[in-house]
Amino acid sequence: MGVRLSNYRRVIQAFFFLLFLVLLAVTAKQISLPFPTELFLVADPLIALVTLLSGVPFSYEMLFALVTVGVTLLLGRVFCGYACPMGTFLDLFAPLSRVLKIKRGSFKRLKTLPVIMLAIILVMSVLGVNVLMVLDPLAMLTRTTTVTIFPGLDYVLSTIANSLYSNRNVAPFVDKTVWKLSGILVYGGQRTFLSAYWMIILFAFVVSLNALGSRFWCRYLCPLGGLLGLIGRAPLYRRKVAVDACTSCLKCAKSCSMEAVSDDGLTTDAASCVLCLKCRSNCPQEAISVDLKPELSNPMPSRRTAIATVGATMVAAYTVPLSKWPKPDELTLLRPPGALKESAFLDKCVRCGACLKACPTNVLQPALLQYGVEAVWTPYLDFNMSVCDWSCNACGKVCPTGAIEHLKLKAKQKFVVGVAEIDRAKCIPWIAGHGCGVCVELCPLPDKAIIIEERPTNYGKMAVLPVVVKEKCIGCGICEKKCPLPRRKAIKVFPTKFEGGQDLFYTLDNRDDMG
Repeated sequence: MGVRLSNYRRVIQAFFFLLFLVLLAVTAKQISLPFPTELFLVADPLIALVTLLSGVPFSYEMLFALVTVGVTLLLGRVFCGYACPMGTFLDLFAPLSRVLKIKRGSFKRLKTLPVIMLAIILVMSVLGVNVLMVLDPLAMLTRTTTVTIFPGLDYVLSTIANSLYSNRNVAPFVDKTVWKLSGILVYGGQRTFLSAYWMIILFAFVVSLNALGSRFWCRYLCPLGGLLGLIGRAPLYRRKVAVDACTSCLKCAKSCSMEAVSDDGLTTDAASCVLCLKCRSNCPQEAISVDLKPELSNPMPSRRTAIATVGATMVAAYTVPLSKWPKPDELTLLRPPGALKESAFLDKCVRCGACLKACPTNVLQPALLQYGVEAVWTPYLDFNMSVCDWSCNACGKVCPTGAIEHLKLKAKQKFVVGVAEIDRAKCIPWIAGHGCGVCVELCPLPDKAIIIEERPTNYGKMAVLPVVVKEKCIGCGICEKKCPLPRRKAIKVFPTKFEGGQDLFYTLDNRDDMG
């Protein structure tokens, strides 16, 4: 019976983990589903709560988070034990706990840390700083998978496909397969994310914590676990022990990866219990069951915990100004089409990386410190990497919080993220009076934003030269990316500033020298 229970749980975990990977793979694809492809992100109550605190009105997608809350009220932290892909991934590395063989209960005093982490995140969110949402487990796994697993699969599959193209009999099949997988597992070029190393380091650190104990992250640090633990402190269905049958062998307590079973094996900390039922599988007397409102060992947080939480939130409030450091480089910050005004965008973005995965061209990159601490791992457009596809509106489709609005394609094609400027001191036609014109040819707008006009060159000679029509340019970046100059481009896209419903172009000191 115990083996069957254990196998059932593994099957359920595997199902949800594979579902997470499949939905992330097909994100932004035109696939008709009864639920959004970003299902796990919108089912995350912490993301939903932070989104509401940032001023976003309740939406249909938040109903999925309410389902998670409802299940938690009924069964406790069962989401953590069965459906959370991060928890499943950490279970794969449970054997790490045998390396140090730390005694059970050594970190009991840390059990309140998730609640403290949760309080800090919520306070900072209310104050308009969401940078600590990088610690949300579902956002973390989505982000890390996006910058590691999928680029790796793309490289492997592309290498295999290229090696098979030499066989004429196989080549047509390879073409069809690559076309079907395009935008899912295979892309037009190798995907690279500039700050992926730091994301990998954070994720590897979380996994390595298993050496201190299985699911150490889930027990002592996870802010989502802290929230679900508070919601599920008194679930309707809980672990129950038949006292008359119990022989106090304590196999249940020793097998509990969450240390939710008390030292005498009779009571349960429901705020920690993920209902994995390992205790039931390991009980030789079959004295453990799940029943309606049995005995519970779930005291309210102590005064010391309350004081620590209040103190931590006060410190968090005072550190908010530090998130503005270093001062952002506003002249290079280009947000995705549909992004809200910068302050609102930072308030709502949870750094999940879903938009990075959905972007077909790899132009979206996660920021580091160049735009301030508060902007860490938020998406920005890097035209050194690629261009913003004029026919794509994927990033807004998958954003779980509305930090990037879901624009219809026609609206997206009119959304101004920036305006191109020609540096006449570098542009070949402006210097030589002839040649190039790549930017004019490649501008994707039907009514071209870069045109040819007869003007005097830098040396006074009349010539046909490229000129940006600023009222038409939307800042897609294809001109900047394709400019043939090798290093410092002769044309560059600069951001616009949205204020009071008007797009105001940033003014450069050398604007008079620009076209």
